[in-house]
Order: sequence, then C-alpha cells, then structure tokens
Amino acid sequence: MLIKKVFNNNALLAEDNKGHEVILLGKGVGFSKKAGDKVDQTKVQKRYIFDKTEINKEASELFKDIPIKHIDLSRTIFNMAQEQMKVKLDHNILVGLTDHISYAIKRYEENQKINNVLLWDIKKFYPFEFKLGMIALDMIYYSTNLKMDEDEAGFIAMHFVNAQYNTESIEHTARIAKMVEDILQIVEFHYQITLDKSSLPVLRFVTHIRFFGRRLYTKEIYATNDHQLYNQLRDKYPHAYRCTIKVKKYLATNFNVTITNDEFVYFMLHINNVYQRERGEKNHE
Repeated sequence: MLIKKVFNNNALLAEDNKGHEVILLGKGVGFSKKAGDKVDQTKVQKRYIFDKTEINKEASELFKDIPIKHIDLSRTIFNMAQEQMKVKLDHNILVGLTDHISYAIKRYEENQKINNVLLWDIKKFYPFEFKLGMIALDMIYYSTNLKMDEDEAGFIAMHFVNAQYNTESIEHTARIAKMVEDILQIVEFHYQITLDKSSLPVLRFVTHIRFFGRRLYTKEIYATNDHQLYNQLRDKYPHAYRCTIKVKKYLATNFNVTITNDEFVYFMLHINNVYQRERGEKNHE
C-alpha cells in the first residue's frame, strides 16, 4: 500500500491494491513519511474507506485537522448508534458526525454553547434518535469530562436521522444549492475575499446552510429568540454581524423568510469562523 498524502505524524491517505483511497490512523504511521512511500502496516490502528470523491475530499480535510481522539470517539458513537438502531448506517455520515462532535468539544471548552432551535421537535418526532444522542453525550463526558446540554444531543440525533431519511426532492436540492452559492458569494463580496471551498470552516458553513434550507422547505423555522447571545455576538463580531444582515435581506427577498435571532447567531458564528480562517491563511503567506 502506497502513501498518497501525509496529514500529520498519526494520519495519512493511502491507496490500496484495489485502487481505493484509504485514510489510515496510527501512532507514528506518518512520521518521516512522504507521498510514494510504502505504508508501515505494523503502525496502522484504524482505517477508513469512503465511497464518494467529494466525501474523500472532506474526509481528508477532517482527518488532517481534527485530533485522533475525537475521531476515535466519534467512530465509537457511530458504532453504538448503528448497533442500537439495528441498521447499517452509511459510513459517509461519519465525516459530518466527527466534524460536529469535535467542533462541539471545542465550543464547550471555550464555554460557547448554542441553543438547538429544533430540540422540541427532535425530542417529539425522533425520540429514539434523541435517546441515542443522550447516550452519545454520556460517552463524550466519559472521554472529555465535558458535560453537554440536551441541545447537543439533538444535533447529534439529527445526524442519525439524516442517515436514514434522505427524501429531499430534486427541485429542493437545486434551490438549496443555489442558496449555498449565493450566500457564499455574499460573504466573499462583503469581505472582498475568495473562499477556500475545501476548508473545514466553509464546509461547516455549507452544511449549516443546507440544514437551514431543508428546515425552510419543511416549514421548520421557529420564532425563538435568544436576545442575550445575539447581543453578545453582535458586539463581539461587528463585521460578521453586518455580513449576516446582508444574508438576512437576501433570504427575506428570495425566500420570504425572516430569520430569528437564533438562526442569526448561527450565521454570525459560521461567517466569523470562515473569515478568521481566511485571514489566518493570508497572515501565513
């Protein structure tokens, strides 16, 4: 098996003898290695194969930037859910699930908690998946000593729900794709930057927009308003606030929807993360 890309000392991308791209994890598996070298199989502890090219791209970014302990924890949670649900889940959801769990851990370590505007509905309509989300919180607590709120259980539950129900129509898919493209262009124009569409902050932002679009088409936009967090972030991230105002006007004009303070907060956080990542890249040039 030959190495295609080294992410860090403990993670790399390789190609097996069948031509499949495989992400390999293991202590020291990438140490002093480069593309074209043979993989030291004795150091391989975990391997991940993803089916789609785009998923491979996202997974590559994910495994490069996220701690291995978060990846292992997410894989354990994934296996737990699959066993409890008694169905074979698409392994491609592991990318989004791992990204969410790692990001949630980082947020809680920085004492940044986000309200889940769909929590009541998730608990009502997907009680079993929510129960699995609560079990996942116990597993996260055992691993990190971070006690997370029910909101995070709801977020995790939706990953399990989406792995089973993918009934979005072609028309809705196209409109959501246009929404994603337009909002990213608003951000680029506002900050006068060109976004790296493969970066994790942008991938997270795109995922949020897609979820928002799906809730929009299923009439799941709620009039809940967290004024305190909204005011705090408005003052803390004035540039992201002004950019989100433009996004809000775009959504009102094109989709006849007025986003709540909670949705506004989500957009502000993602837009700020996207900008900070771009600014950080430029500072290293």
